[in-house]
Amino acid sequence: MGSSAPPEPEPPAVAAARKLHHLLRSRDLRPALSYFRTLPSPFTLLPNHALNALLRALAAAGRVRAATSLFRSIPAPTPHSFNSLLAALLRRGRRRAASALLAVFLRSRDASPDVTTLNTLLHGFSTTSPRPSAPTLLKLFRFLPETYAFAPDAITYNSLLSALCRAGDLATACKLFEGIRVSEEGSKCGPFPNVVTYTTMIRAYCAKGLADEALALFKVMVANGVPPNRITYNTMVQGFCEAGRMELVKEVFEMDSFKPDTCTFNTLMAVHCSEGRTEDAMKVFDQMTELHVRRDSASYSMVIRALCESGEFGRAEELVDEILEKEVLKKRGGSVPLIAAYNLVFVYFCGNGKTKKARMLFGQLLDRRSKVDFQAFKTLILGHCKEGNFEEAYDLVLSMLKRDLVPDSECYIAVMDGFMQKGRMKSAWEALHRMLNSGLRPSTSTFHSVLLGLLKKDGCAKEAADLIEIMLERKIRQNVDLSTNLIDVLFKSDLSDRAYKITKRLYDNGYYIKMEKLIATLCEDKKFIDAAEFTLFSLQKHHEVGVAVHSLVLDGLCMDGRASEAFQLFYELIENGSTTAVAAPRSLVLLHHALEEAGKMKEADFVGKQMRRATARIRQRS
Repeated sequence: MGSSAPPEPEPPAVAAARKLHHLLRSRDLRPALSYFRTLPSPFTLLPNHALNALLRALAAAGRVRAATSLFRSIPAPTPHSFNSLLAALLRRGRRRAASALLAVFLRSRDASPDVTTLNTLLHGFSTTSPRPSAPTLLKLFRFLPETYAFAPDAITYNSLLSALCRAGDLATACKLFEGIRVSEEGSKCGPFPNVVTYTTMIRAYCAKGLADEALALFKVMVANGVPPNRITYNTMVQGFCEAGRMELVKEVFEMDSFKPDTCTFNTLMAVHCSEGRTEDAMKVFDQMTELHVRRDSASYSMVIRALCESGEFGRAEELVDEILEKEVLKKRGGSVPLIAAYNLVFVYFCGNGKTKKARMLFGQLLDRRSKVDFQAFKTLILGHCKEGNFEEAYDLVLSMLKRDLVPDSECYIAVMDGFMQKGRMKSAWEALHRMLNSGLRPSTSTFHSVLLGLLKKDGCAKEAADLIEIMLERKIRQNVDLSTNLIDVLFKSDLSDRAYKITKRLYDNGYYIKMEKLIATLCEDKKFIDAAEFTLFSLQKHHEVGVAVHSLVLDGLCMDGRASEAFQLFYELIENGSTTAVAAPRSLVLLHHALEEAGKMKEADFVGKQMRRATARIRQRS
């Protein structure tokens, strides 16, 4: 019995396409893109269906730039792929890019736009800004089907109708609607006009304040056997409320087929709240429970805000407790709540020692990806600071920065003051640094306060040095005592190089330090070489430190066994010093003896001559 022949190896193009399709099943596109980039000549190797699959995946993920680049490289993009990219561009409001892409696609010999292309364009163009005019929409509606021989479907007509209504051209929309009713009866695509068509026109009438016309069309819709849906009813309720036609709202509620939902009640509450009828809004809110209609986050936020505006903070807090207990904000579905709607209750909580509760509510709103609000952040930051919870306040500052919101000076100062009260100077310095990076300019006193705190705190010498250098860069006025203390702290922290660098910068910028005090401190700390360097630096900057300081440094060097360094300093003082005495007589005697003991007789003779000259000058004066 012969053995069967081994299966033939899969062609490279088939194997590559299979692997790419497999990788595209993941939500994460990175593995697929990495594999695509490793392929040699992928546009030659991969079949068209694999390239188009990658393009559609990029478009669906919102990677429009990468998708557009791929589209321009694919030998034969399919209409399906083109439509996916077109929709992605229009969803992001990139109308010009979509128009340019369409022009490129239509110029190609193999272009074959279909009804989905037209529907995508009509819907996308009508939802971007600026919205196209009615003639532009109608031209597009006629051009593509006639040129590329396809028939518009129900979605096309509804998209065009909606686009005309959005453009505000109700007259043209009405003509199109009447034409649809006459020409599309018995359409293959099902009953048409359908519920979407009628609802679109009802919404358009309501937007123009034509409540009676909207209700009349609704009755025509029902008479023609098109059953309304909840969107139809809610469109009328909202439109009639906005028009102030509450009698028509009542008529809708009395319709047998109407079952009000959460959206319906929210619309009614919004009307009552906007007109200051808080109690009426609360009655509607309570009625939702009676009728077993779910309250969503919008239901709560509206009445909570209305209660706060009426000064009924106790009732508002009860509802907040209910939100937190039932985790209303964590439930998906419905509209995303606005953080700004809760600002008044945040102010109440933070002003009454209940910032922790406000923070819980705020956290749940952020989890729902609510639109961030600067004032809400600020209220909670200041509330935490007022209650001494500075770490929580700073966490909110960082949260703002992650969301591209810039905390104002009041937020930063409150946090910094709190950290300084707690002795957490590195945290205060970090907050100040972020404040500067946010483009804000603290007061000079704020800089000085943080610098003073850093100097008093052990282990913060580097941060203090960083701060004073930033102050110099930003032309912030220096304080001589703080500058002197900083140099002293740097030496005590074994950061002598940094001390020299900052001292030079201070003097270069027109500031100075108390050299006498600093040199005396260096001598106390047995840092005589550094004391000598600063003595000479003072001489160069024409900053006289006096005979007593000279003597102190010379004595220290001699007693430390550094006779050569002492002589070098003495010589420089004579060469560059003033006409007054360089050092006290006893210091010269000490220097002379030290040089003799070190065997430096030539230097000792030089000092001896200076001693005799000094004695002679004294005698002349007397």
